[in-house]
Amino acid sequence: MFSMITKLALSSESGWGTAFRVNGGVEVCQQSLFWLVCKGMPCDMRDITLSDFIGSVVVVCQFSLQKLVEFLDFNEIPYFLEDDRVRWLLPSNISSIYYIQWKKHTIELNKSEFYGGCILN
Repeated sequence: MFSMITKLALSSESGWGTAFRVNGGVEVCQQSLFWLVCKGMPCDMRDITLSDFIGSVVVVCQFSLQKLVEFLDFNEIPYFLEDDRVRWLLPSNISSIYYIQWKKHTIELNKSEFYGGCILN
């Protein structure tokens, strides 16, 4: 529980993005994931998973460490490799309104995939 609370807090820390090292890759969640996707990080919506934590939905996606570092290097974003995570400076803040809309849409798409439904644009 402490680990998830830490992940959620660091993933939404103002001015920073955070990915956590897991099984040779990195796990990115919530606002940090939203920022990466908005910046153009290739991410298949089918790779995004949802977890329930104390009544709140947590949006998570895993990437290879190499893919994340290459993306940050390509976009000239300063980052710091640590033993348990990767942190990078956000050149622009995350819009709370757009994040909430994206999260809602992601949850709807995920549920649609899970239940075999269809969402039309």
